[in-house]
Amino acid sequence: MSRESGVLFKLVVVGVLIGLLLIPMIMIGSVLDERLARRDEAVREITQSWGGAQTVVGPVLVVPYRVRLPAVPARVAGERGVPERIEIRRAFFLPRTLEISGEVLSERRYRGIYDAIVYRGVLELSGVFSPPEVEALGLAGADWLWEDAAVSLGVSDLRGTREELVLRLGDEAIVMMPGARGTLFGNGVTAAAGAVDWRGGEVPFSIRLPMDGSGELLFAPVGVRTTVALTSDWPDPGFRGAFLPETREIGPDGFSALWQVSHYGRPYPQQWKEEDNFSHDPFRASFFGVGFVPPIDSYRSVERATKYAVLILVLVFTTYFLFEVVAGMRIHPFQYIMVGAALCLFFLGLLSFSEFVGFGLAYLAAAFLSWGLISGYSLAVLKSGRRTLIIAGLLALIYAVVFVILQLRDHALLLGTLGLFAALAAVMYVTRRVDWYGRNPEAVRPGQ
Repeated sequence: MSRESGVLFKLVVVGVLIGLLLIPMIMIGSVLDERLARRDEAVREITQSWGGAQTVVGPVLVVPYRVRLPAVPARVAGERGVPERIEIRRAFFLPRTLEISGEVLSERRYRGIYDAIVYRGVLELSGVFSPPEVEALGLAGADWLWEDAAVSLGVSDLRGTREELVLRLGDEAIVMMPGARGTLFGNGVTAAAGAVDWRGGEVPFSIRLPMDGSGELLFAPVGVRTTVALTSDWPDPGFRGAFLPETREIGPDGFSALWQVSHYGRPYPQQWKEEDNFSHDPFRASFFGVGFVPPIDSYRSVERATKYAVLILVLVFTTYFLFEVVAGMRIHPFQYIMVGAALCLFFLGLLSFSEFVGFGLAYLAAAFLSWGLISGYSLAVLKSGRRTLIIAGLLALIYAVVFVILQLRDHALLLGTLGLFAALAAVMYVTRRVDWYGRNPEAVRPGQ
């Protein structure tokens, strides 16, 4: 076999070795998925016992009314027809103004080595109900049952409510009971409000709502004018939903945010009746609030890092191959495999360390171990301190660049692309005078 054919054969062997080393990377990816699923299960157990994502909808005034349905003759409804009957239905009225303020404190809860961010806070809800405009509902002849009126407040997870909830309507103080009237609320509380004169003028209300939760805290803009003011010690808030805060201040000690939402920005009216078949979807589309979830956790960072495994293998193996081509060295495929195994162990070490320390320290520890193994082994394989320094410097540079890319969000692709251009340029520069076909006697031939 000629020297040129040997170089081509070795290049094929190196490519095959890189493909084989992807097998342990797939196995490491499976371990990552397993640990991520176990972490998610631990977080679910914590939030199930503490309280899940909280959504506050309301309060809403619910007023039943009696409607007389005419009889349907037999020729229309069948053999017997439908006799005249009376049904009890409900109408819903939203408050004219709603103001919500509160302080929400974050806590870190642990289950084994896993943790979850939860929060505890107290919300103060206040506002005014205007007299219901029942004429606008088109219910002429309906018999309104004002004595059975109620005020419902939707709260998605009542397990996080620690105290007795009291609704103040004007001078009345009414204890709210579990259960929200109407199909719009899956969970919530209701206060009987039949003693209030709803037609005599505006009725102010206030509710003190202590709650525990996790993940998100969302609100529905049920007022003609809805104002929400929140403060928290959580330094990484994620503002979500249909409306962003008008003002916000974020610092290492927490955040404060203020939302002011008009009813013109929501897809539902100020009042409606039960037969309108109004669903929960318009409310869901108008939710807004804040998330208490870390933007990128260590598992997601490790997952992003594993995507650079092929790039690291190619760059390091290319360097060893260039030593064979340019310096005339002979490196056995088994030695390539040993170096590749050390590169793969970097990702397993990164996953293991990141479960106990921060991602930055985990990355430093795993990179140092991998760098030390490869540098020490290269000193024996390459039999040259200068070549070993090249490998050690290149590996340190690769790990540093990958770490910087992992910290970036918007510019990660740009930096990675520029790095690939730089690596390709270096390979082209080193091999610029190599005579791969051996046709030019004055050129550098592979292996010389």
